[in-house]
Amino acid sequence: MAETPQQALHRLYEPIFRFLWDMEFANLHGTNPFRIVIDKSNCAGMGVPDYCDVIKKPMNLTYIQEKVDAKKYETLQEFFGDVELTVSNALLYNSDPKNEFHIAAKEMKKKFKKMAKRVIQSLQQQQLQQQQQG
Repeated sequence: MAETPQQALHRLYEPIFRFLWDMEFANLHGTNPFRIVIDKSNCAGMGVPDYCDVIKKPMNLTYIQEKVDAKKYETLQEFFGDVELTVSNALLYNSDPKNEFHIAAKEMKKKFKKMAKRVIQSLQQQQLQQQQQG
C-alpha cells in the first residue's frame, strides 16, 4: 500500500520531534522543561504567575506531541512553526541571557535549526532529482 502524503510528512517531522523530546539539559539537571504545559490554569502554581500575561500563545513539546501522534500537521512549516513558537516563548519569558531556561532554549533552537535545515536540503535535493528525471 502506498504511503499517504500525511504519512510521508509524519516520517519527516517525527524524528525531529523525538530528538527534541528526548533532549535533556545539563544546566537544568538533566531535565527538559519544554515538555511542561504552562497555561492559565496552572501558571501561578508553577511559580510563573505572569506567564500568560507575557506569553500570548503558549506552546510546548507536550502540545506538539499530541499533534505528532495524531498526525495533525498538514505541512512541515506548521510543525516548524510550533517548535519555533516553543523556543521564542521561552526566550521571551526568560529574556536574561544568563537565565538557565534561556540557555536551554538557545541550545534547543540551535539543534532544531540544524535538523530542520537537513530535512529541507534533503527535500530540495529530491525535488531537483525529480526535475532532472522528468
